[in-house]
Amino acid sequence: MVPVEKIASGTLNNLLLYVAIAGLLLLVATLIRLKVSFLRKAFIPASLLAGLIGLMLGPYALKVIPADMMSSIGALPTPMITIVFSCMLLGIKKGETDKGMIRDAVAGLGWLWSNSFMQVGVPCLLCAFILTPVFGVNQLFGSLFEIGFAGGHGTASGMATVFEDPSMLNWADGAALAPTTATIGLLVGIFVGMILINYGVRKKYTKVLTEPATASDVKEVFPEEEREPAAHMTISQDVVEPFAFHLGVIGLAILIGRIIVWGFGQVFGYAGLPLFPFAMIGGWIINSIVMRTSLRNLFDRATFQRIQGMALEILVVGAMASIKVPVVIAYWAPLLITSVVVVLLMLVWFFWLSPRIFSDCWFEQGIIRFGAFCGVAAVGYMLLRTADPKMKTDAGSIYALDCPFMSPFIGGGLITTMYPYMIQNMGALKTGLVLCAGSLVILLFLRLFFWNKQVKLEQR
Repeated sequence: MVPVEKIASGTLNNLLLYVAIAGLLLLVATLIRLKVSFLRKAFIPASLLAGLIGLMLGPYALKVIPADMMSSIGALPTPMITIVFSCMLLGIKKGETDKGMIRDAVAGLGWLWSNSFMQVGVPCLLCAFILTPVFGVNQLFGSLFEIGFAGGHGTASGMATVFEDPSMLNWADGAALAPTTATIGLLVGIFVGMILINYGVRKKYTKVLTEPATASDVKEVFPEEEREPAAHMTISQDVVEPFAFHLGVIGLAILIGRIIVWGFGQVFGYAGLPLFPFAMIGGWIINSIVMRTSLRNLFDRATFQRIQGMALEILVVGAMASIKVPVVIAYWAPLLITSVVVVLLMLVWFFWLSPRIFSDCWFEQGIIRFGAFCGVAAVGYMLLRTADPKMKTDAGSIYALDCPFMSPFIGGGLITTMYPYMIQNMGALKTGLVLCAGSLVILLFLRLFFWNKQVKLEQR
């Protein structure tokens, strides 16, 4: 019999090896990204490129990385998404806002929630009337686009184990398709977002930007004299390394999340809950308590974001590299049909809804939400910084006001994790009708209380 300590040691060594491979892929991709002008012009992130390189080296192409090793690399996103979500609400402090910003923040919440309902409701109706009868797809397919588009690779990877587990959703194909929809959304957010910005400049929709956006507008390597601190030290290294202290807080958030999951199992006899959304609740509990005490000075939001960002980069590499290509090919038609429909509706939310509900800088407020709900918040902020390089508008701050009322729930939060269970219990048709109705109710609310009397597209 193999001693337990040797098994544990081997597992940890393998984990170190897989993280090292992901890191090597990131390093190679970063160097390629900096040197190849096409990739720079296309704003392709290094993590996505690293995942594609890993996919090419994997068992479906060059077979450099064997299938068993790739399967283990594909398991990296599960612990990484728990770290990402545990950091989501840590270190956030209350800020001062004016009435105009609050008004647009509430309208922006309506934009986000109605869009989330649409991203599930419409694909569910497509499943009910076309995709399931014609192509025979599982009705859970309807949940993939909110998980992948609004949730991003993090949520898609976190939900992979839920899709695969026979005691939960028991649809293994969903584990491969969720990262695929996240990749589609990310590419749509980047490419379509840049097209929208350049179109907006020509039409005078942008409030600040007057010249077409190019890759040269974004600085990628910072010389020494222009570097800004990525984080701040909140505690002396004589006491503890600040980075290690923040890791300890993240660990506590994850433990609280585990206790919540365990509690659900004990009380309701159900042990099938994913950990990552409850790790976020753990972080919220810690932050809510600490921000009411003098210990709040120990928290540095930027440090949590750096840890979160590092985990997210590894997550994207692992998720992309381990995509099961045969499954994606088998679903190419449903993916294409639903992607086109969802992207067209995203454009409706951007062009039709945004100028009608936002009182100021509608284009900038719309573009950050478009990017965030096609890919991740980072894509939204990248597009905003392209449209508003010096952040002269309040679009970024207004979106940040929405995050506490959005991130814990939709776009990768608790409600996102519930969508597949809704479909499983209610069926695609009923779920689609309920969520589309919910989206329309929110739009009606916006029409009654936040509609601009005169819609003016031009801002310059």
